[in-house]
Amino acid sequence: MKSSDEKLRNFQKILKKQGIGAFAVMDIASVNYLADYKFMGQSDAFLLVTPSQAWCFTKELYAITLRRAAPFFKCVNSLNPADIAAKVKEFKIKSAAFDPGLIDYISGNMFKAAGFKELPGIVAAAREIKLPSEIAKIRKACRISAKAYEIFRRKLKTGLTETAAARMLEDIMYSLGATGLAFPTVMAFGPNGANPHHANGERKLKAEDAVLMDYGCTYQGYCSDITRSFWHGKKPAKEFTKIYDIVKAAHDEVIKKAKPGMSGEELDAVARNYMEKAGGFAKYFIHTTGHGLGIEIHEAPRVGMKSKQILKTGMVFTDEPGLYFEGKLGVRYENTVLLTKRGAKILTVGE
Repeated sequence: MKSSDEKLRNFQKILKKQGIGAFAVMDIASVNYLADYKFMGQSDAFLLVTPSQAWCFTKELYAITLRRAAPFFKCVNSLNPADIAAKVKEFKIKSAAFDPGLIDYISGNMFKAAGFKELPGIVAAAREIKLPSEIAKIRKACRISAKAYEIFRRKLKTGLTETAAARMLEDIMYSLGATGLAFPTVMAFGPNGANPHHANGERKLKAEDAVLMDYGCTYQGYCSDITRSFWHGKKPAKEFTKIYDIVKAAHDEVIKKAKPGMSGEELDAVARNYMEKAGGFAKYFIHTTGHGLGIEIHEAPRVGMKSKQILKTGMVFTDEPGLYFEGKLGVRYENTVLLTKRGAKILTVGE
């Protein structure tokens, strides 16, 4: 099996196992995943996949190169979802389905009228377990991000603005081989770190200042995610050091206790419980412990409160506990990890 069609073949096995005659794939992230091809716009391509065949509905402009890159797809020069339903009818395929959460209202109603059933989450489930070829690309993206941090720390100077520092970090990642950014870099100085979704501004770095940087790159379409908090200066504030130690220890507890078979809720509780026992700090932890990533920066699984999803070998997700004190400071420590039979393995490390 060629690596380019491995994801499609795995998905077809899922369809066969669940007795699904055909599945309409409408969201571009899942299309790109199954085709192992980079379409740009949300409506540039649709797929119809059966246990033994696959059609790609797209523009002829894309079809020219897709036929070479993914010859296992039959190209159809159309972007009309109704032609997908027509293909199902033409081949007399039974038990066709689509994901109602990944389609527009009009197309969804058209599919239902054509006899398609709603089946949410099936492509997301296929994407949860990363193939070796995917893990290799994620690992490369993670190593670029980790190495960039080392270089950035040496270059960071007092007086730089958040915007300038973020740009410098991004340039370093590109110089190390990144092919894109996983998401807009967050560079927060001082009390700005108390906002997990801080928008970079013109605040200048002081001689003694807290820094929180949340960033990631892509490598051949796969993401990394990493957060580092540190003190810029020679005299770290006692409050910063105390909070950092709690956050880092909570992160390490998650790494230590993560194992296949746990739910996302159970692993999230590991970090929260540690923070609470450390002095009642859990109330200052205002987001989930982690999220899956791959071709998108947020994918399944979800490692958070009320997440019943079972964690499995081959899943990649973040471990990112944080504590935030409005008007004062914020500390988060994050790594991207791979869940193995032996537990969690940190991917955001240097070469």
